[in-house]
Amino acid sequence: MHSSSPIALLALLSSSYTFASPLQDRAACPSGSVFAPGAISPYALIPISKTQPDKAFGSVSTGVVTPNDKCTIVNLKIPDYIDGSPTLLKICTLSFAFPTSAQASPHEVSASGPGHYTFTGYLTGSGANGETTYNKQPTPGPSPPFPPAVMLPGHTYTIADLPCGILPGSGGQTVAGALCSSDSGVSWEQTGPVVNGGCPVGFFVVVH
Repeated sequence: MHSSSPIALLALLSSSYTFASPLQDRAACPSGSVFAPGAISPYALIPISKTQPDKAFGSVSTGVVTPNDKCTIVNLKIPDYIDGSPTLLKICTLSFAFPTSAQASPHEVSASGPGHYTFTGYLTGSGANGETTYNKQPTPGPSPPFPPAVMLPGHTYTIADLPCGILPGSGGQTVAGALCSSDSGVSWEQTGPVVNGGCPVGFFVVVH
């Protein structure tokens, strides 16, 4: 009886099987959608509806925008210190990772229309909650000055690239904004910055 050497066995396994690599998966994601583990994702998505202006939808895991009706308010909490350094004057880059449904799978994303969206900002520290409605939105604040003119699946878009402005000693503050559209629709399953399978989906902030 002959016994196989460990080297021969390893050679056989390596020639017979292909092991999936996260780096190979990420190569198929839209440019700009490979986020570091420290990237910040929303802690709440709160829909509001123009046609149901007094209805509170509460927090959801899948954001939704419909033409001239539903918007989704995105809440993100930015820390006041990162690695011992205040974030007050650091730059916060807000991105929307918008892969195609095939790129996102097993996560879900779908879109319709020409891709015209608006992102309306609220005052820092003023986010949506379970009682938020279209008629009862957070306090208005500055909006991104140069948002993308069009957003379509298969890309990652920079919504804003601005000083974070988080006060030291605050324990971190909420920044929030509403994604709306007059002519397009999107629904997305918000993921974290690092996912097992598929590409990241939704809003992320990178502090740098």
